[in-house]
Amino acid sequence: MEQLGIEAKLLLAQVINFAIIMVVLKKLLYKPILTMLDKRKKDIEDGLALTEKLRQEEEKMKERKERLLADARKEGHVVLDEMRKVAKEEEKEILARAHKEAEAVVQKGKQDVEALKEELMKDVRKETVSLAGAMAHKLLSRSLSNADKHAIIAKNLKDLESLRG
Repeated sequence: MEQLGIEAKLLLAQVINFAIIMVVLKKLLYKPILTMLDKRKKDIEDGLALTEKLRQEEEKMKERKERLLADARKEGHVVLDEMRKVAKEEEKEILARAHKEAEAVVQKGKQDVEALKEELMKDVRKETVSLAGAMAHKLLSRSLSNADKHAIIAKNLKDLESLRG
């Protein structure tokens, strides 16, 4: 080997040095680097698993949200329908009350008109009695004596009063 320019002692020393460096590097650098790489790989896998888990939870939450929205819409429609029914019932009650009140007003109006009619009839009867008495007085004063006049007037007044009462 000496012909090639390689010295055996030097080559052996370099091989030993290389082996020592390899052992030192393997113990001091290679194992910590591999440990760090394994830890990093595990962290990445955990992160991916967590990401997948979060994605699945997000999908579940989205489905739950859609179900809740659908349920809320159904409940909203039910409540709206119920409110419409209540409103229609209240409308019927209000109309019924309005009709009753209108009938009461009409009835009171009829009673008022009837009372007014009675009052007017009484007034007309009184006025008729007065006019009849005055006419009878004028007619009788020309043709009858005073005693006859008084008797006829009294009789007619009694007859008129009996009609009036």
